[in-house]
Amino acid sequence: MVSSRPLTPTTHAITVEKPEPFSFLPTQFTFLQLLTEAGVDARPMSLASGPTRPHLEYAVRLSDSWFKRAFAGLEPGNDVAVFGPIGTFVLDEERPAVLIAGGIGVTPLKGMAEYAADVVLHIPIRLVYSSRDETEIAYRDELDALEHQNPSFRVLHTLTRDYDAGWRGSTGRISRALLQEAASDLEDPVYYISGTTSMVVGILRLLRETGTSGDSIEVEAFRGYR
Repeated sequence: MVSSRPLTPTTHAITVEKPEPFSFLPTQFTFLQLLTEAGVDARPMSLASGPTRPHLEYAVRLSDSWFKRAFAGLEPGNDVAVFGPIGTFVLDEERPAVLIAGGIGVTPLKGMAEYAADVVLHIPIRLVYSSRDETEIAYRDELDALEHQNPSFRVLHTLTRDYDAGWRGSTGRISRALLQEAASDLEDPVYYISGTTSMVVGILRLLRETGTSGDSIEVEAFRGYR
C-alpha cells in the first residue's frame, strides 16, 4: 500500500502498488482484500484511477464497519490483496460520453476521465456530479486538473443540500434539464451512471423519459455494504 488520505469529511482514499503484470479497462473493478478486526475480508470496489496511472486507487464512504475502519486505518507499507479486474462498465472510446455520478460513485468515472486525458481521446466527455455540499466534492482538485489537461472534458457540479450565495454551479438533485445541458452539443452519447441504487434508478427514469435507448446507458450501482 502506497498512501492513505481523507478525501472529504466522510470519504477516504488509498493508493496501492499495481501488481505485475496487471492491466484493466477504463474502468473495471476489483476485489480488495484487507485484514480487519474480524479477519480477512474482500469486497468488490471500483477502481478510481485510469489504467494509464502508475498506481491503483480506491475510495469509500466511511462507516463504522470492520472493513471500512480497516480501510481508513491503512498506512503506507501495509499489505492488501487485489483480485481482478472484473466488469463491463467500460468507456467506449468512439462515442461521446456523459458521466453521471452521485457522491463517491464518482470513482470509476474519474478513472475514465483520467484515461481519456492521458491517451488524448478526441471524444467529448461531460461529468455531471452531484454532492451534498462543497466539502463533499471528492477529487475536486483532480477533476479541475483534468479539465485543464483535456479541453474535451467538462464538469457540471450540483449541490443537493448546503450551498452559499457564492456557489456558481447548479443546486438540487440531478435533473432532466442538467442532463440535457450536459448532452446539448453531443451526438449520440453514451450515459455512464454511477452511484447508489436509488440515485441510479432516478437517473434511469429521467433518461427513459427523454427517449434514451438502453444501448446508450451503462450502469454501476453502489449497493453499499458495512
